[in-house]
Amino acid sequence: MGYILGINDSQNDCGVALLKDGEIISAINEERVVRKKVIGGFPHQSLKLITKDINPKDIDTIAIAGFCTPPIFARRFRFLQQREYDVRKRKQNKAMKYLSDIAQGKLKIQTSKPNSTFGMFSKKFLTGVIKRDLPVELHDKPIEFLDHHLAHAASAYYMQEKDPVLAITTDGCGDGVSLTVNICKDREIKRIFEIDAKHSPGWFYGLITMALGFQWHKHEGKVTGLSARGNSKNIKENFPFTTNKGGIEYHGSHMPQDIKKMTSKYEIADVAAWVQEGLEKIMRETIQYWVKKTGLGDVVLAGGLFANVKLNQVIHEIPQVKSVYVCPHMGDGGLAVGVCLAYIAPKLKKVTDVYFGLGYSDKEILKAIKKEKVKYTKPKSIEKEVAKLLAEGKVIARFNGRMEWGPRALGNRSILYKTNDKTVNDWLNKKLKRTEFMPFAPATLWEDRVSQYENLKGAEEPARFMTITFNCTEEMKKENPGVVHVDGTARPQLVKKEDNPSYYKIIEEYKKITGCPNIINTSFNMHEEPIVMTPREAIRAYKKSRLDYLAIGPYLI
Repeated sequence: MGYILGINDSQNDCGVALLKDGEIISAINEERVVRKKVIGGFPHQSLKLITKDINPKDIDTIAIAGFCTPPIFARRFRFLQQREYDVRKRKQNKAMKYLSDIAQGKLKIQTSKPNSTFGMFSKKFLTGVIKRDLPVELHDKPIEFLDHHLAHAASAYYMQEKDPVLAITTDGCGDGVSLTVNICKDREIKRIFEIDAKHSPGWFYGLITMALGFQWHKHEGKVTGLSARGNSKNIKENFPFTTNKGGIEYHGSHMPQDIKKMTSKYEIADVAAWVQEGLEKIMRETIQYWVKKTGLGDVVLAGGLFANVKLNQVIHEIPQVKSVYVCPHMGDGGLAVGVCLAYIAPKLKKVTDVYFGLGYSDKEILKAIKKEKVKYTKPKSIEKEVAKLLAEGKVIARFNGRMEWGPRALGNRSILYKTNDKTVNDWLNKKLKRTEFMPFAPATLWEDRVSQYENLKGAEEPARFMTITFNCTEEMKKENPGVVHVDGTARPQLVKKEDNPSYYKIIEEYKKITGCPNIINTSFNMHEEPIVMTPREAIRAYKKSRLDYLAIGPYLI
């Protein structure tokens, strides 16, 4: 089996992935290469970068998710006929027979109706369009177009190990759909329900984000963080969604000016609290309905809505939910990997971490250091030196190993600091030119997780990737005020030694010195810039932010 090349050609956060023999070889999003956050369109530069060291002849298939580049009218149509949702051949057959509700006819299987305008756009036409952007040497490769939400569901299901599971995908809109419910068993995905894009909770959250003066697709996390500081009872408007038998209906306006007019009467923190609490309520009711209906308590999540870490905590706390898993790259940026996983599902190997990005040799790092003309040393143990400096109250940027896949920095492109400074959010955000309402996140040794966070059982896996919040223990609140939000929660990265030995060692050595198993981990980037990718970008960002130290590979600047 050769390479499978996955391409996400979408309106935001486009990217590319490469798989071989069931293993994720590499994945990168265009924003990291061109330095424009969540950029959409065809990922020309990341495609060039990810394929530069392989022979085009070794690529077997190109799998496409998302379709932004063709003419504007083509974007709006669901280009894949979705009568059936088998991962490989779309045959509605055996995958759901194990469920007695379905076997007895108690649960109606609802599949998508083929879009009436799809006939205008044959696979041949779509292939011809996409070839405009593909390099000439890839024009003879078979091209497969897979549904947006199928790719989301695949990214959530196949990257974890539980089986069977209930996969819920929710976002603003993907191929005309905003939410899907999927039963996943024996490496197959069957969609049993979906909600049209006009009833999208993700779309509404984006409209509110924009109405509050932030940017859609970029700043929804600020609304989530701000919500803890507001009071929803001060909002006199009815929340414009209702739920019924697993469905969601929107009863408000889709026009940004109407949303702006409605929210402008209130304090922005109160509006944030109102939309966050409303979202939590409708999603709790929806997911609880489907968990009860299918009997599946292990829930996996993907789609941009699940970048909302507080929502993920609420889902985890549903009594009928036994476990929850969130795809580490839950938004559209994860589709390039998701479409590959959907295509090669039965052959996928176990995924143990998400360091899928580019890495750089010590030689390449040293070359960049010398080119930027900065002073450096090479400590005997970079990990012990970083731990010592952290204990002394220094702020340290870290660049090491392969870049993380997804929106979260997980230690390899991170800024580190101690957690006991309650003023850190003010001065460090100012230094980085950021305006944030969420506190910095803690990185915590795996072995110390129970003493720091409550109700972890069933949600430790998403916590490895910083995709969920937890209520903090009294010990955590008292000793680590720099990472605990005003509502008493934190969004941790639980660090296992096998996931990242060097990063783990820093925290381990820091604990030996201070007794504390937590350090601050925030992404290594300046405000409104993507996370740094190359050694040179790391050095320049370090200079610009005037942090105390940069630990880059084995070197200390």
